[in-house]
Amino acid sequence: MKNIPKILLSVVLVVALAFSFSSCSKSVELTEENVIETVAVVEESLKKFDTKKLEKYVNSSTLSTIMRYADKHKQFKELGKAIFSDLSITVDDVDIKNQTVTVTVKNKDLSSVASDFAEKLKNNYSAVQLLNKLDDDDFLDFSLNQLVESMDAVDDETEVTVTLNVKKGDKNLVLTFDDDSEDAVSGGALTAIKNIYK
Repeated sequence: MKNIPKILLSVVLVVALAFSFSSCSKSVELTEENVIETVAVVEESLKKFDTKKLEKYVNSSTLSTIMRYADKHKQFKELGKAIFSDLSITVDDVDIKNQTVTVTVKNKDLSSVASDFAEKLKNNYSAVQLLNKLDDDDFLDFSLNQLVESMDAVDDETEVTVTLNVKKGDKNLVLTFDDDSEDAVSGGALTAIKNIYK
């Protein structure tokens, strides 16, 4: 009689564990439903600039660089939120055979604001000086706050259609962003920021 609760508990745990494994494996399957769900997760994660989720769901060299700084400096996190605050991503087509998803991306047109900012930095600092400034909170507060304010004031919008590669990660699908798709989701801001480091 005493063993019945233990056996019952064991059965419940085994069933729960099996269910969790089956639900995890479902999210790695390359299905249209999972691709659409992954795009929605990426959109929300970009808007919140949730670096933990972005690391899991996105493969992007420029975003990875900004995320590394965002984990150390809140100013970069605020910059990420400003870049993606008005982002919207609509799925147009899922191609399971070629492992791609075509999306229409809308965002503020941040290209000129970000380019002006990048140009000013390049004119005022050498590459070495700028790298040293990236750990200076006073510099980041001043310069990135100015950039965020300029981004907030932008009214123009951009709309671009891009195709992203989709691959299976350990526990979820991952979207790969190339230069064009980085540019699209960021309203041109990531390309301008990347040019600072060249």
